[in-house]
Amino acid sequence: MISVVVETWNVRDDLRPLAARLAALRPQLAGAELVVTHCGIAPEHAARDVVWVELARDAGYYDHKNAGFAASKGDVVAFIDGDCEPSSTWLAALTGPIIAGDARVVAGATSYRGELAELATRLDFPQLTVGRDVRNFFANNVAFARDVFAAHSYPQLAPMFHGQCQVLALELRAAGIAIRHAPDARVFHAWPATLRDWLAVRLLRGADTVALVPHVAAAYGTTARMLAHVPRVPALAVLAARAIAGTWWAVRRRPVVRGLALVAGVSVVDAIGAAIGSHIYRVLGGAT
Repeated sequence: MISVVVETWNVRDDLRPLAARLAALRPQLAGAELVVTHCGIAPEHAARDVVWVELARDAGYYDHKNAGFAASKGDVVAFIDGDCEPSSTWLAALTGPIIAGDARVVAGATSYRGELAELATRLDFPQLTVGRDVRNFFANNVAFARDVFAAHSYPQLAPMFHGQCQVLALELRAAGIAIRHAPDARVFHAWPATLRDWLAVRLLRGADTVALVPHVAAAYGTTARMLAHVPRVPALAVLAARAIAGTWWAVRRRPVVRGLALVAGVSVVDAIGAAIGSHIYRVLGGAT
């Protein structure tokens, strides 16, 4: 059996996007179990054919993921966020390689919609592809064989915003578990609803760039571990390289001005988050 876990940490009490996501999922769920995590959805809104998992108000994003898995029963467990819209082939493409015995972890593709979608996707959801596999994944679009996630759930790391899935990818690599790439298993991520939300997410992403350095350094040997002593240096170097690549990509496509503005805004705010990460975590909260 397949279980699909939908977390509502990203939508909180706004049931409209959740209702739309569940409606989009329904045609793909024949014979599958649907698990939805939440922080207080009223009983009258809770469909009976769904496993509802209630968490405390202060539960974080990855707490929702782990609790959803714990409540599921499927041999294959697929994860999607409450603010992500699945393509019509999402579930079959994501779980097919595991069911066929060709993979134990499968990562789908996450992107935005709109005229700046391809550029924004390159900035926010890059995947390091190696043949048919990837070195990283995003928790909004991934499936696991049950025994793998039971042994390798999302780690409790604080302070950190949304870097835990990148740390788990490193742990899977160390355990010799490949992450198969499924580009046809696509979900469309919602844009931040307000400028305030965008700024908060960007600052926290920048802070995560620094917080991830020790984990990456530990995974790549003795020489790389030296970087853990000066984590802001490699983090800012990565952000600079991304800014250069994003600028080069933007100048070759339309709309050029808006594309360059997006790259500049993302790069500046992320760099600020990287520079003052500990303060950002204290103000905005990092253990999510």
